[in-house]
Formats: sequence, structure tokens, C-alpha cells
Amino acid sequence: MLVIAIETGSGAPARWAGRRHDDDRPDATSGTSPAELFDAVFHALHDGEQVALGLDCPLTVPAPPDHDPAGPGGAAGLTDLGYLLGELGNWRPWTTVSTSLARWKANTSILVWQAVPAPGEGAVPASAAADSFFRQLPAAAGHAQEKTAGPLVNLAAATARRAGLFVDPSELAEPAVSITVTVTSR
Repeated sequence: MLVIAIETGSGAPARWAGRRHDDDRPDATSGTSPAELFDAVFHALHDGEQVALGLDCPLTVPAPPDHDPAGPGGAAGLTDLGYLLGELGNWRPWTTVSTSLARWKANTSILVWQAVPAPGEGAVPASAAADSFFRQLPAAAGHAQEKTAGPLVNLAAATARRAGLFVDPSELAEPAVSITVTVTSR
């Protein structure tokens, strides 16, 4: 499993960092360009790995949105996500994308998740988001996603559908899985 987190607030292009489940080194893989991100994801999928891709911007918004759904810095992250999924749609159209841990089961699939800073924390490094994903995955898998009042639009699922990749249609109106990011010292 390859987990990558994207720092959308770092400017365009967004910085990203990640690591595999069997590699404890911070920033084991990282980059700043959409092309580097595509290469990392493409090669992991080609090798039969699952990929979890986290963004630190809102992925689910109330429908119809009456505000900027991307928020500060989020537009760059959604643009990078759109580029990545669009390229995968061209080169690997059989790739499955999910924003639900319950549906993210098969190899060669991508989970898009939202990295949420812990209370009182500001922006966090992408490597901390990837580490938080690994620490919280067992607990998060056992909890159902939060239901919110009113209809929702899942921007990550919509972006994947627009790229021509398979997404369960029910995910378009469900919240994306969220992982609370905590910064820990190594």
C-alpha cells in the first residue's frame, strides 16, 4: 500500500509526500510536480498496490454550494487531483477510485481521503498526514463515515467520474473519509 498526502496550501504546484506500509522513513517518496505524483501513483498501481491519496482541502461540500468549495489553497489540490485522475483515465481506465474505506478493497485501486488538521493545529506537513493515515487506518476502518444533514457533493468522487474512472455512484452524495492529522516527532 502506498499512502500519499498532498499539501494543497503550499502553493501551485502542491507539494506531496508519501510512504509505503512497510517503510517508516518520513517522506520516503515525495515531489512537487503533478507529473511526479502521476509517476508514483501509476507505478504503484502497475505493481498491484493499493494507493491512498490524501488532500488537506474539503472534499465534500453541501449541495448546492453557496461558497467556494475549494477554500484557501484547495483549488490547487483539486486541480492536481483532476490532473492525476485524468491521466489515470487515459492510461489506466480500469482503475477504481473510492472515497469510502468500506469500498476500498481491491488492489490497483485508489482511496481519496481528506486530511483534517487536529484541533488547534494549522497546516501540517504531508509526511505527517501520511503517518496519521497509517496510525488511524485500523480505527477508521471500524467506524462508519459520518452522515451530515442535507444533501452533499463529494468533489473527489465527481472528479474521478469526470476523468472516466469507475466510482460507485452512491459516493457522489456521501462524505469522503477523513483522517485527523497529528504532528508527532520521530
